[in-house]
Amino acid sequence: MVQSRKIVCQKLSTNFRECTTIVTHEIPALKKGEVLVKTKYVGINASDINYTNGAYLPGVQPPFDCGFEAGTYFGVVLEIGPGVTKLKVGDAVVSTLTPSPPALPAVERLLVKVPAAVPEILPITVCGLTASMALEYVGQMTHGETVLITAAAGATGQFAVQLAKL
Repeated sequence: MVQSRKIVCQKLSTNFRECTTIVTHEIPALKKGEVLVKTKYVGINASDINYTNGAYLPGVQPPFDCGFEAGTYFGVVLEIGPGVTKLKVGDAVVSTLTPSPPALPAVERLLVKVPAAVPEILPITVCGLTASMALEYVGQMTHGETVLITAAAGATGQFAVQLAKL
């Protein structure tokens, strides 16, 4: 069985380094529609920090895996499972709704193929998609509208400003 490493929260704390450890775990066999992804870049997001200090989901008890927020990793396909048709071994992919250990089975339809393994793509997956969904789906923005974007100094706000200009 293939092994990988993951970050596990062992106790609740505001100090992420003190409350987490890196552990080795076995990767299960791939199921239909899954691929094995080797993570190249990963982001630790505010949700990870808030989750490990107990603020994100009150009542959560360790131990639990970290890196659960969507869009936080970018990697390369190592292996494809049965029924996978859009990806092949060696493809660079970014996650959309999957967790982020260094190697894990991921559902093919929740991965997006990208041209190259560069870390600059990570902000687009969380902040860029959040801004896009807020403007297009929640705000139902149309061309020529005036838009007020609060907190435009942050990453999501900066994406929203740029998208609103299109």
